[in-house]
Amino acid sequence: MRPHAWVVGASGGLGRATVEALVASGRFEQVVAVSRQRPAGEVTDSAQTAVRYRLCDHSEQQIAQLADSEKDSLAHTTHLVICNGILHRPELQPEKRLEQWSWDAMAQVMAVNLGVPLGYLQQLLPRLPSKAHTSLPTYQFGVVAVLSARVGSIGDNGLGGWYSYRASKAALNMALQTAAVEWGRRNPSLKLMAFHPGTVETPLSEPFRTNLAPGQLRQPSEVAQGLVALMGRQRPDGQLSYLDWRGDTIPW
Repeated sequence: MRPHAWVVGASGGLGRATVEALVASGRFEQVVAVSRQRPAGEVTDSAQTAVRYRLCDHSEQQIAQLADSEKDSLAHTTHLVICNGILHRPELQPEKRLEQWSWDAMAQVMAVNLGVPLGYLQQLLPRLPSKAHTSLPTYQFGVVAVLSARVGSIGDNGLGGWYSYRASKAALNMALQTAAVEWGRRNPSLKLMAFHPGTVETPLSEPFRTNLAPGQLRQPSEVAQGLVALMGRQRPDGQLSYLDWRGDTIPW
């Protein structure tokens, strides 16, 4: 049996492209695509890989039910990508000044950018294979990639602004590093990475593209293919790797 891959947040632009990239690699028997609602255009099976869509509202209850119902697939999953994130909504915009910050906005952004990834990690990580307990004949290690952002870096913050979004990504990075340390002990064959995709042509970045330098806006397919390749170069070390789309390390 060949391994499985999972993509959480599969209906977004980058999530869908990641499903496509995993299928195109031909390495996986199945790709499980999780989203709140079915995407307008679903990725279809290839000759080598089946795609299965699962709906989940990202609540604790439904995440737990999903993980329990998919325990057999998770036991064969070597690649997990979590793509959920929020930057803006019609009623929610990144703060340019401290006076624009509010508890409500912070709570919404933290719930999606920190709470949802942690909710999935809580339920999925214990069910992923390890070298000691797996029926995959060629299993060596697994890789978990969670979409973070460069603006979550404290050392790289020279512009200011975006209080809630920056704080949510910095908190996510800390939570992921904490999980990496814990799971380095519990499953030493597992590697965690926080991934900064750059500015991708998706609805998330649409209001913020006006001042981009030429070549700075990337297509979802390009970033997704790079992410899958980057995951293949990782090795378990009990630490979180904080990497951008080029594979360069981002300062904390």
